[in-house]
Amino acid sequence: MEDLTEEEVILAGLEGRGSRRRNKEGRGKRRSRGSKKRSFGNESGASRNRRQFLDRAAQLPEDIQKNLVDGKAQISDSPYYATGEIKGTRAELIKISQSEELGITNIDNGKLNKGRHLTLSGIKLLYDENDIDGAFTDLFPADLLNGEWELEINGKKVFPKQPIRKFYDGFVGYNNQKPFGLYVLDNPKKIDPQTPFEFNVDLPNEVDGFLKVFFVGTVVYGY
Repeated sequence: MEDLTEEEVILAGLEGRGSRRRNKEGRGKRRSRGSKKRSFGNESGASRNRRQFLDRAAQLPEDIQKNLVDGKAQISDSPYYATGEIKGTRAELIKISQSEELGITNIDNGKLNKGRHLTLSGIKLLYDENDIDGAFTDLFPADLLNGEWELEINGKKVFPKQPIRKFYDGFVGYNNQKPFGLYVLDNPKKIDPQTPFEFNVDLPNEVDGFLKVFFVGTVVYGY
């Protein structure tokens, strides 16, 4: 079964990249790009993350674009996460020196594995006061709430000095339907394979405990 529908291929700007051919009915009833977008939005029910990936698919290497169209590559929900201890007023959750370790991180040496392309649509941050192997369901203490986080990709800060409060809003109060600890990005980012990236937290005062971060989005890779 092909991972992208014909309409998704067109929406992503990948038409003509691969060897997939339009079916006989499709050749006789070619619609405009605009009408296909309306049909896709109204009928397919694609998730926000999938739509954001489609918007950026044409930025992928040409061989990956072709493999997607030909069904030789697939897209999947992002599996990436990392865990780290808060040391004083700082936590560095992704490190070049940190290898994959089950339950701690599946990001190897601070980079995505070869052939993995991630469209980052959201970040989820959780806190555990006592244990790096804990449940990570504790509420954020005040000094954590008042801290800042940064995301750096290939040496460039793409999200500098962001308030940690963005993760906490929705735990209680008016936005309690939001998934626990999730911050949805209004400006998604693309992380390429073998490109170093970092997620760091700075706090105004010392906090004891551990943080776990999840990188929410869509990843593409070959079979």
